Amino acid sequence: MRRFHELEVAAIGEETAESRRIALRVPEALADRFRFLPGQHLPVQLTLAGRHAAPAWTALRSPPGREPLEIGVRIQPGGRFSTHVAEKLAVGDVLEVMPPFGRFHREPDPAARHTCIAFAAGSGITPILSILRSTLEQEPATRCLLFYGNRTRQTTMFIEDLYALKNRFPERLQLHFLFSREQQEFGIASGRLDADKVRELMAAFASGLNPDEAYVCGPDTMIDTVRDTLVELGMPRESVRVERYGAPRRRATRAEPAPEVAPGESRITVVMDGHRRHFTMPKGAASIVDGAAPRGSSCRIRARRAFARPAGRGWCPATCAWTPITPWSPGSWSGASCSPASRTR
Repeated sequence: MRRFHELEVAAIGEETAESRRIALRVPEALADRFRFLPGQHLPVQLTLAGRHAAPAWTALRSPPGREPLEIGVRIQPGGRFSTHVAEKLAVGDVLEVMPPFGRFHREPDPAARHTCIAFAAGSGITPILSILRSTLEQEPATRCLLFYGNRTRQTTMFIEDLYALKNRFPERLQLHFLFSREQQEFGIASGRLDADKVRELMAAFASGLNPDEAYVCGPDTMIDTVRDTLVELGMPRESVRVERYGAPRRRATRAEPAPEVAPGESRITVVMDGHRRHFTMPKGAASIVDGAAPRGSSCRIRARRAFARPAGRGWCPATCAWTPITPWSPGSWSGASCSPASRTR
């Protein structure tokens, strides 16, 4: 019989302003019960004021068997569980967790030579990240493409994990980000994952690849749209695996107005790597670079690295050091360099 077990919170990290990364310490006696296949999820619940908060079906993002067990939680406005996680949960607290399960998963085959595509929206990246990581690590001949939609870069979960994965497997992983509330330099990177966008993305980045498998995770309406469009484009329906969360959402009838700018502040737009980011900052601030840093932008640290960049070297986020840049050419990548050129954005 499946039941909840008490697991201690080992660490809490702020993934974005709207999401948290939580590490759970699994006792040795429960290690076998909490092993999982990449993509499976688990229910988490919490007792608040004598009442059980509604279980949160939180997907796993760690590789199989790795300790501590990590999960990602999106903060939902008004949600009892996620609000507690954001405001009160602390290291040493205990959560009630059920062992992982679910049919949305992928078992790597070291002998396979496949092309896998994935579509994720919002926190739907959580199981997709687990699937991508295990596939790339354990199937040396398989290629993966990810199309990941969010409102803005600042609300994008696990973006640095994805960049690190891209730097480890530059020849076999393509990353493509879309933002619905930030205008992008290239139109293909703007908007939502609707039918027209899926057709556009597949024509631009997957033409002639004949994907063997597709994994799709996101809100209800996005799931049906992406799956039906992939089938329309020729993929067998049974090859498109889906995982949905939340209730169907109604389409917005009008665009949201731009936020008001407080007196004494200016609205700033920064274009970096083809993506636009917006924020406000005091008019008397020393520089835009410094003003962007507290608002979740990586402008500051990357700008400072640019000024200090040694000749012939690129920044490696995995090692936090400058490493020799290796020119990219298909089939000849050594895997030793993590240069910025290795990122497909």
